[in-house]
Amino acid sequence: MVPFIDLLMVTISFLLITAVWSSMARINASAQVPSNKKSDTEPKKKDKEPAVLHVRVSDKEKKFILQWQAGTKTEDIISLEMEQDATGKYPKLEEEIKKAYVSGQGPQNLSGDDVSWLQAEADDHGANKLNQAIIHVDNAFPFSEVVKVIDAIYMPRRFVCFVPKPQCCGKPDKSGKSADGCPQAADDVPAFNVAFSAN
Repeated sequence: MVPFIDLLMVTISFLLITAVWSSMARINASAQVPSNKKSDTEPKKKDKEPAVLHVRVSDKEKKFILQWQAGTKTEDIISLEMEQDATGKYPKLEEEIKKAYVSGQGPQNLSGDDVSWLQAEADDHGANKLNQAIIHVDNAFPFSEVVKVIDAIYMPRRFVCFVPKPQCCGKPDKSGKSADGCPQAADDVPAFNVAFSAN
C-alpha cells in the first residue's frame, strides 16, 4: 500500500502543477485600458437569428394557426378558418402567409429580396439563407391536404442572385429577363423552406 500511496501523491502533485501552468498560459495578453474610445478589438454584435413561422393545422377545429417563434419566445399572428376555394386551395391561408412574410422581414429578421449585391459573395449576403416554416399536422391529416398547405406556404417568393459578384442582377420581367438591362435576371425562389412536425 505504501508504494501505491507514494505513486498517487506524485501523480496528484504533477496534476496540480500542470493545471496551474495551463491556466496561466491562457491569460489574455491584451490589456483593457479604460478609455472613452471604443476598442477595435471588441467583438461585433451578431445579427439576430430569424424567427421561424409555425403553421399549425387543427383538423378537429378546421383552423390554421400562424405563429412566429424566435428561441423560446412565441408570438401569435392569426387564427383562420380552413376554407377551400373551387380548385381545392386555401386562398385565405395563402394571403395570410404572404402578409406574414412581408411584415416579418423587419421585426422577425427574415431574408428578403437581394438582387443588387456587387459587394459580397453569395454566402455573405444571404442568398443561400432560407427562411424556415414548420407545419404541425396530425398523422391522420390527409397527405393531399398537406400538399395544399405546402403550396400555400410557397406562395411568397424571393428574388435572389446566386452567382457571386455579377455586374448586376435585376428582378425578372414577364419574359424572364432582367428588367434593369442586366445580363442575367435574379432567380425566383420560395421565401420559405418547409419542414414537418407531425403529432
